[in-house]
Amino acid sequence: MVGGGIAGLAAAWELACAGRGAVTVFEPGRIGGKIRTSTFSDRPVDEGPDAFLVRTPEATDLCAEIGLDDLVAPSAGRTLLWTGGRLRRLPDGLVLGAPGRLAPVVRSGLLGPLGLARAALDLVLPATPPDGDVSVGQLVAGRFGRQVATRLVEPLLGGIHAAALEELSAELTAPQLLAAARRHRSLLLGLRAQAAAAGPPAGPIFLAPAGGTGRLVERLEKALRRAGVGFSPEEVTAVRAGPPGEGGEPVEVTTASGRHRFGAAVVAVPAPVAGRLLGPDGPDDLGRIPFTSVAVLTVALPDGSWTPPAGFNGFLVPHDEHRLVTACSFFSSKWPAIAGPGRPIVRLSAGHSQDRRVDTLSDEELTARLLGELQQAIGQQVAPVETRLSRWPAAFPLYRPGHGALVERIGQELAACSSRLVLAGASYGGAGIPACIRSGRAAARQLLTA
Repeated sequence: MVGGGIAGLAAAWELACAGRGAVTVFEPGRIGGKIRTSTFSDRPVDEGPDAFLVRTPEATDLCAEIGLDDLVAPSAGRTLLWTGGRLRRLPDGLVLGAPGRLAPVVRSGLLGPLGLARAALDLVLPATPPDGDVSVGQLVAGRFGRQVATRLVEPLLGGIHAAALEELSAELTAPQLLAAARRHRSLLLGLRAQAAAAGPPAGPIFLAPAGGTGRLVERLEKALRRAGVGFSPEEVTAVRAGPPGEGGEPVEVTTASGRHRFGAAVVAVPAPVAGRLLGPDGPDDLGRIPFTSVAVLTVALPDGSWTPPAGFNGFLVPHDEHRLVTACSFFSSKWPAIAGPGRPIVRLSAGHSQDRRVDTLSDEELTARLLGELQQAIGQQVAPVETRLSRWPAAFPLYRPGHGALVERIGQELAACSSRLVLAGASYGGAGIPACIRSGRAAARQLLTA
């Protein structure tokens, strides 16, 4: 196993559970990748993702398998939008930001008269089912107009992926929207039909371990060690598949201490790193997947200095507002079971594929500008008790239209080189903890059947 992020750990768990020989995880850095929980203001606060989706069961299933059962849900479920200098409530009935009902959008005041009229045209426009993969921007703006795309969908979906809607594959990042557009003449009516068929949510949408997402990594690492999985802190410099022989196609993993031979390997590192490790025999297309840098500023405010609006978990910021901050999470009110009593804590996110300031600003500049925008958003001066800046350089893969076909070509090229090498991780099948777990376990199962 090359890479000790959640995808690599999930692959190791799948192999260990199958009992098919010794498993070694090579990870020179910290185990867990972008999942990191550390103490801040005397409380465990995540520096990367702070929860996982429940409707995709890979994370909850893995938690159950390793005995991690103290999962908690956010106590605040509504979100605000910082636009036009005001914090406004996002309307009900949105699916990835796209409206399934028009009345709440009208009442929200987020769209102007022309934007509302254009959005309503979706109900009478002829069907335009997308042929193949398209960008989310093309899909949404084509049905609802630009205002819905930029003021509703982009802050949510673009914020999740740190990218503009025109750069995002609908097939990979918004499959619900794409399915509705293909099955129904109206996208709005299609989303409404999807919601009616699914029924009201049976439980929470998001969950997290009571001590932060880092507890998932800690518990999984302990379970892997108990299962006999080895961990090596050596840095891998090359991964090569040897020539076919009587014993199959052995894989050589090169580190500073020499060449280590294995029956197979999962390469669970970002695509550019995988390209360097696999060398000239690896798929050329690995270098075609771009990445975006992001940063998270965690801020502890003085007691009594500011109280987040009740029932809201934070706010999003449309990219056309030209702010540095892309989102703010009211950590203390969103996760009281994790934060506990104490001074308020917020997390500010920054980074976008069309805004590279996260890469160019110093830590001091980035912190000062984000604090300044927080003060503008909440409408008052704040004197932080403590701050923590977490940088994630080149961390978010950009899923451009056609990404699925690109990944399929990469897999075919790698399989032609060796059936004993498989890729896994966020670069290929989607971001988020459940998607990475699914990628790692699928890669391990592929090796088990090879």
